[in-house]
Amino acid sequence: MKGRWLRGTPIAVSAVLAVLTSAAGAATTSIWTVVPTPNPGGQTVSDIYFLGVSAASATDAWSVGIDQIGAFRVPLVEHWNGKGWQAMSPPRPSQRQSWFNGVLDLSRTNAWAVGESTDPRADNTDERTLIEHWDGTSWSIVPSPNPAVTGNSGDVLNAIAAAGPGDLWAVGWEHNVDENILLFEHFDGTSWSAVQPPSGGTEQFGTGIAAVAPNDVWAVGTNAVATTLAAHWNGRRWSLVSTPSLHDGINPLNSLTGVTVVASDDVWASGYEGNVNNQNFMTPYMLHWNGTNWSMELIPNRGGEGSRPNGTTALSATDVWAVGQTQELNGSILTYTEQYDGTTWKAVPSPNPGTNGQLVVNSLDAVAGVVPGHLVAVGSQEISGQCCLRTLAMVTASG
Repeated sequence: MKGRWLRGTPIAVSAVLAVLTSAAGAATTSIWTVVPTPNPGGQTVSDIYFLGVSAASATDAWSVGIDQIGAFRVPLVEHWNGKGWQAMSPPRPSQRQSWFNGVLDLSRTNAWAVGESTDPRADNTDERTLIEHWDGTSWSIVPSPNPAVTGNSGDVLNAIAAAGPGDLWAVGWEHNVDENILLFEHFDGTSWSAVQPPSGGTEQFGTGIAAVAPNDVWAVGTNAVATTLAAHWNGRRWSLVSTPSLHDGINPLNSLTGVTVVASDDVWASGYEGNVNNQNFMTPYMLHWNGTNWSMELIPNRGGEGSRPNGTTALSATDVWAVGQTQELNGSILTYTEQYDGTTWKAVPSPNPGTNGQLVVNSLDAVAGVVPGHLVAVGSQEISGQCCLRTLAMVTASG
């Protein structure tokens, strides 16, 4: 699960059609518009927030995340049908808490969500993969591999992508008492199977995945020495590919949070350097693959303690986006959106509706293209009068 300042690696599109028609006139001042989303459970919920988003069209999108009641978590799933958001209650493993980290919307009758479940009686250890499928009528649990099954072990899935309707990939990590290694699971149109991860590490965590073609898939994350991590699938095997990292101050941590593809020689990964000098300060960046190697581009930083992108999506080679959060010195947390126009990255103003007393508390965790030129970003906010995090979604009509 992605770490965030709000809690100490995707959520659906809100009123897209209505917003797109009304946002055009206001685009000169603010291209982002906050749209309402359900928060099932009301005041009984401790925290409820989005972690993943995917859209097949402007009238068909899914958002997923966590609905936490006390210390117990259940999956959050919401669907956009072109008129409004609807919260759903997907099945969950018996006597286990569970949640979704990522979602993939392929069509009205074909969507997937990935995440994990844990046994609350075992102090939330014993993590197991969770994959569910939407067939146009209901969500159902689909069997998924769990390579790590010994005591104090776990298997986690964070993100999902498709090279085709019957060629899906999910990434996360598996861990035991000795190591954490990348976990890759593949769907061949019939069933899911675990695929051998690349060799070369014992502390690896996968947070994002994207596919160009069946023989061209990228996964990103972080590794033991707190540097960025990228792995590539060439149709036969996964292999690690060298990536740059920052090395400022003492004990910096580098991590890639998401990846998006335009073409085989045009791939972007969102990332950041944190924990510089054992403090909260963040430096955001994007890594770019040009077909030969990865290079780093620093992107505009905001806030007294810096910014971090939590996800990225590309609409074209000249329209790439990253979203995340910025932390101020007074403790406020602000939404963070950046756009690449084919030449440079620039900061784009975004709304911050959530407040907690004197503090402004908002975060974006995932972003997806809805239709050409239109985006949805999702995450969380705090609402005055309510104890904890609540869902947040915003859309834009750009281009």
